[in-house]
Amino acid sequence: MPRMLLKACLNGARAATEHPRLPVTPAALARDAAACHAAGAGAFHVHPRAAHGGESLDAADLGVTVSAIRRACPGVPVGVSTGAWILPDVTARRARVASWKALSASARPDFASVNLSEPGWEAIADALLDAGIGVEAGVWFPEDVPRLLAWPRASACLRILVETQSSQPEAACQEARTLVDLLRATGLARPLLVHGSEGGAWAVLDLALRHGFDARIGLEDTLTLPDGRRAEDNAALVATALQSVRAR
Repeated sequence: MPRMLLKACLNGARAATEHPRLPVTPAALARDAAACHAAGAGAFHVHPRAAHGGESLDAADLGVTVSAIRRACPGVPVGVSTGAWILPDVTARRARVASWKALSASARPDFASVNLSEPGWEAIADALLDAGIGVEAGVWFPEDVPRLLAWPRASACLRILVETQSSQPEAACQEARTLVDLLRATGLARPLLVHGSEGGAWAVLDLALRHGFDARIGLEDTLTLPDGRRAEDNAALVATALQSVRAR
């Protein structure tokens, strides 16, 4: 089986009240990243926060968070979100993303996810590439596939995220199979990272493992272990996922 990437998605848009070990501050994210890397995670996806705790695209907030994780885990790739809910105005969001180019190498993320179902995604993706930051193209729905193919810089994507939306295991797996088939039919030769969320997270991770795709796990995607117990923290989720890898 080819070596797969397991990315740890540490916090997402969740409120700190959703789990007692959800990392929000740069220091907490750095500690969690180190624990997840020790457990076997090969990359991180984080949602930096402002001082008030809300998600932020400001270069200062981003830089502090990315720098803290890099100090804790030198050489491990760090990615962030550009979700429209963080800053709905496309022009303002693009300007924030473009400002990341001025960050030092230690503070600039390696990659960022861009959701192709969101208006103005092309401008965000272009700004990332122009800033020297990799693009993870987030495909949620079948109609996202032709959108990606029509983008002139599609072949420059770092990877494509197949992101299922259903919280029901079998429905989420069917979504993943449909999206993977559509992407394969395009001939666009980019790595696929396949993941689910909530009740669909573990079933989709198992599908990703069976088919040799990259995957991710973390408190952003699920708060529970495969048996339904609440996970102690992100590292416990990563360790459980990698036990499944080793069992294959």
